[in-house]
Amino acid sequence: MTHLMRVNAPKSWPIERKTKKFVAKPAPGPHRLKECMPLGVILRELLKISSKKRDIKIILNNKNVLVNNKVRKEVRFPVGILDTLSLPDLNKFYRIVYNKKGKLNLIEVPKEETLQKTLKITNKTMLTKGKLQLNLYDGENLIIDKNNCKVGDSVVIKDNKILKYLKFEKDAIVYLTGGKHIGTKGIVLEIKKTQGRGKNILVYKIDNDVHETLADYAYVIEKWM
Repeated sequence: MTHLMRVNAPKSWPIERKTKKFVAKPAPGPHRLKECMPLGVILRELLKISSKKRDIKIILNNKNVLVNNKVRKEVRFPVGILDTLSLPDLNKFYRIVYNKKGKLNLIEVPKEETLQKTLKITNKTMLTKGKLQLNLYDGENLIIDKNNCKVGDSVVIKDNKILKYLKFEKDAIVYLTGGKHIGTKGIVLEIKKTQGRGKNILVYKIDNDVHETLADYAYVIEKWM
């Protein structure tokens, strides 16, 4: 199915619910439904580039839109949390984030921020000859030589090369992708390991207030993006 009824669209989507009956559904990709929106919907309803689907298709076919610094022409291409969106002809550059109400939102960023990206390591697999494959938050994979990282860490990437590793550890800066303080950043105080199948708990502070949430909601960043 390529469309959703607007009233059933994820609550994280900041769209009008009653003006029209249907809205495009993102194409399959690495992001969960609530964590992304179709590129065409973002251009039409968040940025209000045009209210006409035909105009949006023309803009995309003319290669005027980049996601994570790559040209994207598919109307239903999923643009997810912390992805960047570039409109070079307008000299406008954005990052998709959550606001403090858990709604997807676009913030304007400098062009330089679109040239590299910070990606959370979601899994890793040992390959032959000592190689290690990293599975990243946006669905990409990287093969590296040294096993100096763990699931939950982040990597800063430019031109498919790792510039640095960001450890998920005490004093790390984390962006929260869920929980009570979704859309904010905090400082890691402790990561409580849970035995068995239970989820690890993150203890973090925002300003001088201490909070807890699931460690899965933590996304290590270098600075506020």
